[in-house]
Amino acid sequence: MASSTQKVATFALLVATAVWGATFVTVKDALSGSDVFTFLSLRFTVGALTAGTLALVLERRGGFSVAALKAGVGLGVLLYGGYALQTVGLETTTPARSAFITGLAVIFVPFVSWRLTGQRPPTRAFVAPAIALLGLQQLTGVSLNDPIPTGDLLTLGCAVVYAIHIAGIGQWGKGLPVLQLTAVQLSVVAVLSAASLPFVERRFEPTGSYWAAVLFTGVVASALAIGAQVWAQAQVTAVRAAVIYSLEPVFAISWAAVTGLGWPSVAEWVGGGFILAAVMVSEVPLPSVAAPATPDSRPQRGASRTTRP
Repeated sequence: MASSTQKVATFALLVATAVWGATFVTVKDALSGSDVFTFLSLRFTVGALTAGTLALVLERRGGFSVAALKAGVGLGVLLYGGYALQTVGLETTTPARSAFITGLAVIFVPFVSWRLTGQRPPTRAFVAPAIALLGLQQLTGVSLNDPIPTGDLLTLGCAVVYAIHIAGIGQWGKGLPVLQLTAVQLSVVAVLSAASLPFVERRFEPTGSYWAAVLFTGVVASALAIGAQVWAQAQVTAVRAAVIYSLEPVFAISWAAVTGLGWPSVAEWVGGGFILAAVMVSEVPLPSVAAPATPDSRPQRGASRTTRP
């Protein structure tokens, strides 16, 4: 049974996932006001400043630790790769398709985690992502027979990088100051995004809604949500976290419905049900079934009892 800390961590990941689900529509709209890397530079600069300020105020440890700097740089490079691929892909794909393909990270995480730790996850860790994949397919209606556009291929690359990042946080982030690790990651993304600007066509026509998107994605979706992710993944397995993240398309489509882009179809509701089932499979271990004891196999009084594995 999950401890109270694990339950809080699971809830934190659900909230973070809900926030990230809302950003698909937000970012898609924001890209009408600037190029990808200008937006990412602004978003993650805001996020880094927020997380860094919180780290200095709440984690009074005499400055950033060397361990947090080392781990944060590596994880930040992965985070930059994931966000860059996802955001560039969003220019030519829909928020629903982007959410679906990003959700494919849940398939890769068990194998990345296995590679990093050398420990094979329980069987249900492999079953749950398969159920989640079926749900994601039902949710968005993507057919395997459809040709894969460039934007979707970029987002598929994003899913692979995100899987490595999710597993990496679980492996390298444990025991490190949460806000420091978050601030370093976001700073790396901001710097790499700014360094990418000379290599792309610049476009900057901001509006009030654009700046609102920068603030929301920078403060809430980056500093706070990624900070929650770093803390929560120290409490739960990377595979369990990945299956929770598979709820992201559910939140993305719900947000699209709330903002007037349409209510989910029957297929989308069915897909959401499969995803919730996947989360339950990941969370609840299957009970072991023991063979009934025979008269000869019952332990005698005073004999030691053994527990069936």
